[in-house]
Amino acid sequence: MPVASIFSTVQEDLEKVEAKLQSIADVEYPVLSALLRHILNTGGKRLRPALALLSAKFHCYDLETLIPLASALELLHTATLVHDDIIDNATTRRGASTLNTIVDGRSTILIGDYLFARSAAFAAESDNLRVMKIFARTLTKICDGELRNMLGSDDLDHTRREYYRKIESKTAALFVAAVESGSVLSNAPENEIQALVSYGHSVGTAFQIVDDILDFVGDERKMGKPVGSDLRQGTVTLPAIYLLESRPNDVELRRLMRHHGDFPDREEGIKRLIETIANSSAIASARNEALDFVQQAKKALFVLPDNKYRRALADLADYVIERSS
Repeated sequence: MPVASIFSTVQEDLEKVEAKLQSIADVEYPVLSALLRHILNTGGKRLRPALALLSAKFHCYDLETLIPLASALELLHTATLVHDDIIDNATTRRGASTLNTIVDGRSTILIGDYLFARSAAFAAESDNLRVMKIFARTLTKICDGELRNMLGSDDLDHTRREYYRKIESKTAALFVAAVESGSVLSNAPENEIQALVSYGHSVGTAFQIVDDILDFVGDERKMGKPVGSDLRQGTVTLPAIYLLESRPNDVELRRLMRHHGDFPDREEGIKRLIETIANSSAIASARNEALDFVQQAKKALFVLPDNKYRRALADLADYVIERSS
């Protein structure tokens, strides 16, 4: 099912979120305004705002607080991507030039910081202390995850544990923040809030696993980035972990995955490794793991009232496993 169909029940509210997001580019400095519009116009599917909106629909909610909250989550996500691109020295994202290819690194960092600040300001419009605590906790988790990734060791024997810790510190954390904040603003009972937290964690984890699968087998035109980008950056994801586990004594394999810098035959070796993973059982194994998380997510929804919003959340979980970009 296309994601637009899944979000049809909150489409009008999503349009309000989009207008709120675009408002951050209404600044006096024309250069900054143009750069902010570039970032916003290369945005993704707005999954996080949609999750916040859907999670609030089971009870009473106020759009005056919900729209800024949903917008804050998307800005927080966007800010992390801006910083990710400069850390990874990425040149394209979603088929468009990254900000760090347009302006210098210092300016890119400051624009990312600007987005963080504006997202916090939007979150504060919720006027809800618990939501602000959720926002602060999420930002802390994201920064902790990035620092662990950058300062961590190359110990491939503990890669799976670190892989899931990284997902929990970024992708899953934002999904959890979206559904938890939305349900809190709707004054949902605590058991429903916790059910949505479980749903968000499982869907976010599955989403990242599928992302990592597509990095090996996806269509570059749809993905908007070269195949194997993560591996070239030295990031070992679940498909590569499965291959590592199936070849515990493969010294060459470990050499390629451990060394992040350049050495004479690295590029050719990486190309072979990407092809090997793409054609191995590691892809199916990773997909099955993602499917397990999707099933857990859908099971968590049973606590919620059975209505079109619950069905939309269940459909979104299915979409995560079926998507091609």
